[in-house]
Amino acid sequence: MALPESAARHILAVEGGYVNNRADPGGATNYGITQRTLTSARETIACLPESVKDLTAEQALMIYEALYWLPAKCDKLPSPVDIVVFDGAVNCGIRQGVKFLQDALNLYGCGLEVDGIIGPITLSALSSVKDMRLLCAVILWVRTLYYLSLANDKPTMRAFLRGWLNRLAFLWERCC
Repeated sequence: MALPESAARHILAVEGGYVNNRADPGGATNYGITQRTLTSARETIACLPESVKDLTAEQALMIYEALYWLPAKCDKLPSPVDIVVFDGAVNCGIRQGVKFLQDALNLYGCGLEVDGIIGPITLSALSSVKDMRLLCAVILWVRTLYYLSLANDKPTMRAFLRGWLNRLAFLWERCC
């Protein structure tokens, strides 16, 4: 299954092109892909360049599908929850992206173990939710609290808070 067009459009819109911000612990990125991620992806995806600087948008989308969309099981999630979880997985890691969903479901009283794994129990809890757009709003609120906590606990990360919150606002406009 290919990365859905809506997810591809979204991730390219929020990640942009080549950036090398010295304050970013991930280092240089292109389309949001770090050099470390690219090196890992080269083990399983043919035709990827050695340097993140040479990555094309099409190659980045192949990485997003293989290393984020499918491992986070976004293909099993209803719209628009799929894109919200995908975005969280890309920005914070797969396990954390799924934990945002599980934390939000627990605010509905689902009583899930927040383990960062989408399995049958999480999917069953998700199927009990009637309003997926409202669930997306709750996930984004959970992410907001996460980013605020991160910026509070690690002063070097405060420089990224505005960008993180703008990213959530963009998701809010598209999904909620």
